Amino acid sequence: MFVLCLSVAPCFAQRQPEQRPPPLNPAQAESEARALVAEMLSQKPTQTNTGLLKIRDANGVQRELPMRFEIWSKVTSSTSVYEVKDPGPPRRELKLTVIHTDGRPNQYLLSEDGKPAKTLTGIEAMIPFAGSDFWVADLGLEFLHWPQQRLSKKEMRRSRFCDVLESVNPQPAAEGYVRVVSWIEQEPPHGIVHADAYDVKGERIKQFDPKEFEKIQGEYQLQEMEIRSRKSGSRTSIEFDLTPGNR
Repeated sequence: MFVLCLSVAPCFAQRQPEQRPPPLNPAQAESEARALVAEMLSQKPTQTNTGLLKIRDANGVQRELPMRFEIWSKVTSSTSVYEVKDPGPPRRELKLTVIHTDGRPNQYLLSEDGKPAKTLTGIEAMIPFAGSDFWVADLGLEFLHWPQQRLSKKEMRRSRFCDVLESVNPQPAAEGYVRVVSWIEQEPPHGIVHADAYDVKGERIKQFDPKEFEKIQGEYQLQEMEIRSRKSGSRTSIEFDLTPGNR
């Protein structure tokens, strides 16, 4: 499921005393960032799940859309499929396929009501998926594929030791992300603990957080994650069905 794409880690560890490591020099910051991103992108999960896409607008009006997610992997690639049924009006069915191949840009294929899929690349993927605050590019973790990556610092976030990764978009759209700053757990599988996205004015326009966890067979699994739009005041969450047989 999407949790595996994000490698989101639970944040229930006992609080550790805060430690402030010395700042990284530029060469070290870029080298460690490249290694971290490469390790994150090398993960090849396989899973199927269902859930709800919950969209809440600035006025507090909420819509719930049934959602199905599937991911499968090969040696050098992984494919994620997101399917949403929107009761409308207008009623529609959306399908997004994200293909990640090692060493190549992501491929995004978006189709509606069974029609031929439209291929989206680069800034074309900076559009809402199913009217939510999750953009198509978010679901493909597009920021990890930008060429400019560096670690700005190492610090605690939500009781986890994190590397703070700064990703810079070489070709930002007027309404897209110029920069994404993410707090990534240092321990594998390098869960994203928090992330902020900024626009061309340097204003934070999106923030992502894992929200709820459930302990299943001795391990914590992500039950809900949320993304907020700072501009519109809306927010969207994906709530996963973690019942047996659906993971």
